[in-house]
Amino acid sequence: MIITDSPTVDGSSQGFHLNTKTDKEQQKQFNENTSDGTNNNNHSNSGSENRNFKASTANDEEYTLEEIYDDVDFDFDLSGVHSDAKNILQSFIKHEVIKSTLSKQLNKVVLLKDVAANKGGVVKQTLLDRKKQLAPENLKRALKSKKKQLEQKLQTPPFIRTSDKCAFTIGMLVLLITEYIILKKPHHMAYWYTALLVPLMFARYYFYKKAKYQYFMIDFCYFAQAMLLVGIFLVPSSTLWFQVVFTASNGPLLSGIVMWRNSLVFHDLDKLTSVFIHIFPPLVTFCWRWYPHTDFSSVCSEGDCWVTFGSLAVTLVCYCLWQIAYFVKTEIIDRDFIEKDKEIMTSARWMSDVKPHPIWVMCAKKGYKREQASYVLMTVQLIYTMLTFIPIPFIYHSFELHVLYLSAIFLVAVWNGANFYFEIFSETYSKRLQKLLNEAAATKNQEVSEKAITTANGSGVGSSTSSSSEKTPSLSPLASAEDDKLHQE
Repeated sequence: MIITDSPTVDGSSQGFHLNTKTDKEQQKQFNENTSDGTNNNNHSNSGSENRNFKASTANDEEYTLEEIYDDVDFDFDLSGVHSDAKNILQSFIKHEVIKSTLSKQLNKVVLLKDVAANKGGVVKQTLLDRKKQLAPENLKRALKSKKKQLEQKLQTPPFIRTSDKCAFTIGMLVLLITEYIILKKPHHMAYWYTALLVPLMFARYYFYKKAKYQYFMIDFCYFAQAMLLVGIFLVPSSTLWFQVVFTASNGPLLSGIVMWRNSLVFHDLDKLTSVFIHIFPPLVTFCWRWYPHTDFSSVCSEGDCWVTFGSLAVTLVCYCLWQIAYFVKTEIIDRDFIEKDKEIMTSARWMSDVKPHPIWVMCAKKGYKREQASYVLMTVQLIYTMLTFIPIPFIYHSFELHVLYLSAIFLVAVWNGANFYFEIFSETYSKRLQKLLNEAAATKNQEVSEKAITTANGSGVGSSTSSSSEKTPSLSPLASAEDDKLHQE
């Protein structure tokens, strides 16, 4: 019996086969050994086992391990060479089992490698997709989408009502705190102004940039805020600079409330900010001027507390420098950019196209072209600024006049705010009445349609007709009377 190691076609672990071959000499040796050690009965049994064994292991026939496990019985008694063959066979079987187990483990390892490779590909693809999402174009597109969604939410009526209520409450709170500081702690007024200015300027730039009004933020009003901050934090003890800031704040800046029709509307952040930048710098300089116990008391000592022509001239020079810088920025550097986008708003475009100034309307009738609007408005604004310097010496030397002047300008802002509130409220009230009228008319038409459908279907014709004839005269005058009442209101 010969055992060979020959791989199968598929190269699996079942490639070890058992080849059993018997020649004449082996058969003779086997017959002699069995005839000597056993009787006839045993001889016949062994011969039968031999014949069975030979029948199961034909010449040149190969068996796999599974067939060996199933067909070969290892419990038969073998002696001599047969016991050695049994040991050899068992050794090979153990070897094959071990090799099969190792092969299975190897297949598992290969499978795990394939899974890991697939997962690695998925992870790599995910990273590539994520990288594409983080590309500048895709990221910008995603940010625009989120911004649009946020803007849509901000435009919903519930959010608008809530924001208006918050703005109104904050506006009233700011007014009360400002009054307390002026009356009890005037030396804190400059810092209170600074604390309010920073967030309001950030908010204004955001909303003005969105509305393409950002060029309004380089007007003289904002330049005056910068001048005041320089006086507060850089040169708080300079008398000349204090007089320059006092002139700019209480002159063209304070009069801008009348010029630009600023309104004290507490629920509107934009209007509230406009009032703030025009009224707060005069209030700060008011505290500096009339409360000598403040931190800025040295700006107005007894010997030099007078507004001179020199301080007015320095203020006018600062204004001219700003005007030149503004003209260069809007009419030279950014001219092409502004001309390409008609929605971008500047002071010149606003006062010539959107809400034409009376002086520009007069100049346009005389033949002035649109390109000359900037020069005309610059000249008008310069004259206006110089005219606002007239009351400065009087309010600088009189506490009562200064209080009256501030109060008069503040009342103008309050009056404009009252007009705004009543105009908006009246318009809203009219819309609400119109909505009620439309709802009443729609309800009336729906009732008539339902009655007509009921009559056409023939259900309750008599009762429906009678009830309709009874109810119609009573409802119609009532509805018309309600309509007339709403129209009268």
